[in-house]
Amino acid sequence: MAQVPTLISHAFGVGTGLGQFGEAGHGTFVTALLSLVQLLPLFFLLAAALALFAPLARCHFVERRYGLLSPDHPLMAAPAAGAPRAPGEVPEPHFHDQMAAFLHEHAPGTQLRLSTQAGFSARVYPGGWRVTRVGVFASLVHLWESDVEAARAVLLHELGHLRHGEQHVAGLGSPFTALVRVWPYVLGGLVVVPVTLLFVTGNATAPLTLAEVVLVLFSVPKVLLLVVAALWSAELGADRHAARAAGADTLVRALRRLEEGDRGGPARLYHPPVGVRIWFASRAETGGAQLLLTLLWPFALLTQLLLTVLGAVPAYVLLGASRDRAIREVLALAHDTLTADPAWWATLAVVLVWPLATGVRSSAGARPAVSGSSRVYATAVLFPAVVLLVGLLPLVSRPTGNVFAEGHDGHATASTGVPGGGGAGGTPTACPSVSAPPAPTRPSGLPSFARGGPTASGDAAPHQSDGPRTFRTLRVTSVEALSGSTAQAQDVGDRLRGARWTLHGDGSLSADVTDVPVLRGSGVDGTTRWFTGQRTQHTDVGTTTTWTEARLVVGTDQSPRLDLIRAATLAMRAVVDCREFTSTSSTAQRFSLTLSGQ
Repeated sequence: MAQVPTLISHAFGVGTGLGQFGEAGHGTFVTALLSLVQLLPLFFLLAAALALFAPLARCHFVERRYGLLSPDHPLMAAPAAGAPRAPGEVPEPHFHDQMAAFLHEHAPGTQLRLSTQAGFSARVYPGGWRVTRVGVFASLVHLWESDVEAARAVLLHELGHLRHGEQHVAGLGSPFTALVRVWPYVLGGLVVVPVTLLFVTGNATAPLTLAEVVLVLFSVPKVLLLVVAALWSAELGADRHAARAAGADTLVRALRRLEEGDRGGPARLYHPPVGVRIWFASRAETGGAQLLLTLLWPFALLTQLLLTVLGAVPAYVLLGASRDRAIREVLALAHDTLTADPAWWATLAVVLVWPLATGVRSSAGARPAVSGSSRVYATAVLFPAVVLLVGLLPLVSRPTGNVFAEGHDGHATASTGVPGGGGAGGTPTACPSVSAPPAPTRPSGLPSFARGGPTASGDAAPHQSDGPRTFRTLRVTSVEALSGSTAQAQDVGDRLRGARWTLHGDGSLSADVTDVPVLRGSGVDGTTRWFTGQRTQHTDVGTTTTWTEARLVVGTDQSPRLDLIRAATLAMRAVVDCREFTSTSSTAQRFSLTLSGQ
């Protein structure tokens, strides 16, 4: 919840700046979608937290969605008795009576629900605050009829989730599993498609947006990685409980029988691959399996850091940094992150207090949730401890100077600082303040209109006798992109069509379009007038300055002609996690307009 306002503010600030620079607004559109992609996992996590407080609503949704019914429902009633049995023969209970009795034996109070749908075997879900239900599907019913011991192992796996209290977080209707299931489609719809359209249109903001795309593509899997690691830990822990209770061979046989129904693509990442589960079930009490279960979470944190490095390097390069400098800068940031990320400290703290927690459980009469050898526990302690030690040692220092090359339009400059981090002299670096960047300077190398004739003056004399004169754009005769894309120049030219121009008595020229600032007269030579103008606009994260030079020719025997040279520079500055990022991009165009006098 704390991250949502920051991301929304960042999206609006960056989107506004890109919109002013990108003219057509494509940058704003794509940035909004990328921000939505970053916000969506947070909303799923928030929904998962809120679902803990609404177990009855989740229960109703799950049972309606998957057609789960009580065993005494008319559609699930046992068939009528067949041929008469011998005197004294006890009829065999129906399969759902056997399942209900098995659940009650191992977890009293657990309720059974049945569904005729395929695709699952069995899933656990909350039936209320203190009630848990196990949903059984068609594939497990078929397995029960052919191999009842294997089917019981599957039910023991679900009771393993119940034993750890995971039915409130995972299982049917969990927003965590929904996040993993829908994410491939979200990436395709909200990232790949709009970014592809951005490049097809040739929008000038594409290089800046591409850097943001790279960061999003690598940051979102980081969120999924931790969720997947947590869900895999839950599944392997439940497999370990089932292997203890039913035997490893029985559980492996059940996994092989149900492999075809439970196998899926990326949308099914919330379950480990069947091959991994079979390997783990057959070795559940060995040191290797215990290490896998214990180190899965810290390995996920380490992989998350690796994804940060892999995403930041190309983003730096896209913004103008050299490859060597980008690698050195990112490694320094990753080194600082080891101690700045509270997840590593929390992991070490949980592992250290784990013996106390399991001792309390044992004194209450229950077996520890996870038990292992002393060597496995020592490895679980050493892994995060060594990672934090690497972060505390001065092994990597941030390079001095600007990250990006200076003096090149379209390249970015950035400086970074981390609270408590070491600077060149080992002193802490203060967190940069949040403020808009200063107004950019005029791009170099812009062409200028030649001024000729001995009567040309440096200042345009007022023409009060003439009074204001108005013109309207009759047609745009030529459009030339001096820098930036041709599509962007065409967008500006389209907005100049039909524009209304006013030549004031004080010698200034104004237009009713926002692309052109008020132009002050800078010279007159007969029927030719020269103008210059400049306008600066500020947002929370960006400053845009537009320069315009114009030449107006008003003759008696021809239509008035207006020539324009327009340049715009966007300077952006953002402070994220006490790291300052600035970028500067410029575009320029030349236009020739034919006017009609009014």
